[in-house]
Amino acid sequence: MELRHVRYFLAVADNLGFRQASKQLHVSQPSLSVQIKQLEEELGVALFRRSKRRVEITRAGEVFLSAAREILLRIQQASAAALHAESGEVGTVRIGFIPTASFHIVPRVLEKMRSTLPLVNVELKEGPEDPQIAGLRSGAFDVCIGHLSRTYHEIENLLLIRERVVVALPKGHSAARKRYVRLRDLEGELLIMPSKDLLPGLHQMIATAYLKNHMPLGRYQMAEHFQTGINLTKARVGFMFLPSSAKDFIPDGVVLRTPDFSIGPLDTFALWSRGNVDPLVHRVLSLLREVRKERRGDLPVDGASELL
Repeated sequence: MELRHVRYFLAVADNLGFRQASKQLHVSQPSLSVQIKQLEEELGVALFRRSKRRVEITRAGEVFLSAAREILLRIQQASAAALHAESGEVGTVRIGFIPTASFHIVPRVLEKMRSTLPLVNVELKEGPEDPQIAGLRSGAFDVCIGHLSRTYHEIENLLLIRERVVVALPKGHSAARKRYVRLRDLEGELLIMPSKDLLPGLHQMIATAYLKNHMPLGRYQMAEHFQTGINLTKARVGFMFLPSSAKDFIPDGVVLRTPDFSIGPLDTFALWSRGNVDPLVHRVLSLLREVRKERRGDLPVDGASELL
């Protein structure tokens, strides 16, 4: 049995006549009769009762009709799904991202995917920087959004945003009244640091800033999550450094100030395996490029290195 047999049978059943069905199918009436006869012989049952005046469908034909419609529908659905998959419009994409990406990049790209790729499922996994590279290598991730301490031959990257690092202080802190904050203004205060395992790049950036400004890195408290650090800052436990994109997520009771010392900038990249030809992955990368154009952070990214 071939697909054309099913299509021919449905045409005859819908029209209850070979002449009308042959016109609909653009085949000759004798040829259509032969095809239906072949189908009946293969099934071992008569699908139609023919007379000079009319064509009637048999009980066996009625049962086969229901199944035939389902077969054709499923084939049409499978064909549409294949076309969507080929164009990157269906499927599942697995995205790994660092916590700082949740301030702007991840929400924006998900919003774009919801409107342009409504049939795509997204699996998100927030976590440390280092496992992202391993996940891309193993295939656990399709795309990652993270900082990049060094380049990898098998990993391609696209700089998405370059942004300033700002100081988060509790409202009422003496330095909060200033527009620019010096490290001296923070001396003796508890620094709430991102975990070295979670964000090694930002952790090292902060340590380097103290070293370059000849300030000892005094008391500090590790925090596994930015929200924890923000809550501790609001509670006047200490202060912390944040990317400037966090400004829309800062609660009342916390203020952001520009550092009057050298620190940053903080770069965030899209990462994916070199040579990945999955059309869905490239659709997501295209949307990330749109996010990049819409908001380039508060520092220029022109001339940034891209391995494309």
